[in-house]
Amino acid sequence: MKLRSTHLLFAVVVLAAIAAGTGVLYFLPNVGEREATASRSAPRGDPTHLAGGSIMPRLRRAIAPPAEAPAEAKLSESPPPALIAAAPPPASPAAEAPPAVDELQASDVEGAVSFPPVAPTPPARPADLPSAQAGAPLPPIRPADLAALQAPPEPPAASQPVAVPPQAAQPPSAQPQAASQQPAPASSWSFPHWPQAAQPTPEAQQASAAPAPIYVDAPLPPTRPADLDKNVVAPGKATTVASATPESSQTPAPAGAQQTARLEEPALRPAPDDAFQAPPPKFGMGDPVFVRIFKQEGQLELWLKKNGRYSLYRTFPICKWSGRLGPKLKEADYQSPEGFYSVSAKQLHPHSNYHRAFNVGYPNAFDRQNGRTGGLVMVHGSCKSVGCFAMTDQGIEEIYGFVEAALRAGQKEVPVHIFPFRMTEANIARETGSSGGGWLSFVGSGGSYHQWVDFWKNLKQGYDKFEQAGEPPVAFACGDHYEFDGGSASCRRVAGW
Repeated sequence: MKLRSTHLLFAVVVLAAIAAGTGVLYFLPNVGEREATASRSAPRGDPTHLAGGSIMPRLRRAIAPPAEAPAEAKLSESPPPALIAAAPPPASPAAEAPPAVDELQASDVEGAVSFPPVAPTPPARPADLPSAQAGAPLPPIRPADLAALQAPPEPPAASQPVAVPPQAAQPPSAQPQAASQQPAPASSWSFPHWPQAAQPTPEAQQASAAPAPIYVDAPLPPTRPADLDKNVVAPGKATTVASATPESSQTPAPAGAQQTARLEEPALRPAPDDAFQAPPPKFGMGDPVFVRIFKQEGQLELWLKKNGRYSLYRTFPICKWSGRLGPKLKEADYQSPEGFYSVSAKQLHPHSNYHRAFNVGYPNAFDRQNGRTGGLVMVHGSCKSVGCFAMTDQGIEEIYGFVEAALRAGQKEVPVHIFPFRMTEANIARETGSSGGGWLSFVGSGGSYHQWVDFWKNLKQGYDKFEQAGEPPVAFACGDHYEFDGGSASCRRVAGW
């Protein structure tokens, strides 16, 4: 490989640069030293402070350590005047040693030297401290009879004399004299301008320990009346003054005597009859069931038997019923029946097309004896009716559940009584026009029902028996009327299938 002229020229330039740098380092050392000395001697505010610290001396020391200066030269050299003026005065005769070379070298870099904070000077002790303390007051002297003074005084009885200390009986002019005669207490401090507390003499202490009794006429407290408890009245109640004796036998009370009003004791009254009511019965599935239906009011009542008597459990609204007031007479007349019926287990239809259903048992024995025809009269859901009593699905679910549970629990038949309205004399008279005003029969019914007066009055007999006894009566079909709780031999009991 041959060297080109360019390579040779580049090598020559590099060697020349190295030689020039080495010459500068070896032949110009004094320049850097003079600049460093001038920068250290400059004040801190001067921009040339520590600015002359050239890198030449540092590189020179790195290559070869500096030679020791002769001792004579060190002694002859003296610090600049600026450094002498800034140096603090010596604290002791023994002067501190000059800083080492490394410390001077560390000062070349700005910010490397830190000065300790100046400690604050403590306050000077006043020269007149004893005279300032002489004016302080002395603490109070503890009395010798402190325990007797702290004990609470006993209240004097009415018959015992009240003791007054002799100091209270003395005139005011005698007390300062006794205080002035008492010697001052011994103390190492003497303050003429402060008054000293007077100490009691032994004679005065003996006199205060056993004071002479002085009798004072103290008033006695009032006596407590014997009938005070009778006069106490509860707050908020009116009080009346009543005398125990008639006015003719009353004697005037002596002057100064206390008079006490006698109050009349309140009379006790018996509690009303309805104050203590029995709690409502707790119904459950399996209890005996009784059903009442009112066509005009559109209500179905579900009664459950508890404690030997039927109680109303709930009243359900009838969603729809067809026809008018009056009994059902024949098939397809779109009438709803009226009378006394019974429901057995065979009459339940849990899978009816109208959710739940049970057959009321039309026609019963009374209907057949009177030639009435038809059938399939139900109490069901779906709120649709063609001669039946339609309930809501939620209502029939609850009614059907109680009826089925009662039949499964042992009840043979569930009585179902169907009325045109609540069987009262006023309602019958209003609907039949027998009250004297024929126009009343057309109010709300659209016609007169006088042909059903005898039939509805016969239904009212069974209605009244349940209202009075709380037990649905057993109905018997006796031709043209019903009998209850046992009929004649020609009558037939109304029963389910």
